[in-house]
Amino acid sequence: MQKQSFVQTTTATFPPIFLVGMMGSGKSYWCKAIVEHLQIDGIDLDAHIEKLYQQSISAIFYEKGEVFFREIEAAALRTFGVKKNIVIATGGGTPCFHDNMIWMNKHGITIWIDEPATVLTERLWKEKAHRPLVAHVENRAALTQFLTAKIEERNHFYRLADIHLKGEQLQINALLSAIRSFQNKSFNLNHS
Repeated sequence: MQKQSFVQTTTATFPPIFLVGMMGSGKSYWCKAIVEHLQIDGIDLDAHIEKLYQQSISAIFYEKGEVFFREIEAAALRTFGVKKNIVIATGGGTPCFHDNMIWMNKHGITIWIDEPATVLTERLWKEKAHRPLVAHVENRAALTQFLTAKIEERNHFYRLADIHLKGEQLQINALLSAIRSFQNKSFNLNHS
């Protein structure tokens, strides 16, 4: 999703809202929904990086490696974390590197959108060629197995989120209510 700007019609001020969870969990979808309902800015972190580097995430991974990608991802994340009234759909691995999850918790509201591996498999199967971590997987069973292991590996980081929502039956009103419940949390709106 490209950065979208809307004229704010509410006097409410929100700290940065970071959406975390596995690839395919719906972070970009929910980012768009929050942007529409709260009339704040929204950014898809991967799309932003692709625009900055004029390459797909897959190409960056293959040409420069995951270590390089995770470094530029952390730097890009920190540029948005100092803004108010913005929701950021992070990449699935974003919270797991460079103390990003700790940093996001310090600077904004973190929301974990949690989906089971079976749901993720169905969503990702058709687009796996565009996902560097799963492009090599040959069948649905192997994809589910890979995602189950990746969920287990990443849940340690995701569990640190302020808000944990099960994605399968998530509704916009529940998501907005959860955001508003953390709206007055004390945040550090600087880069450190």
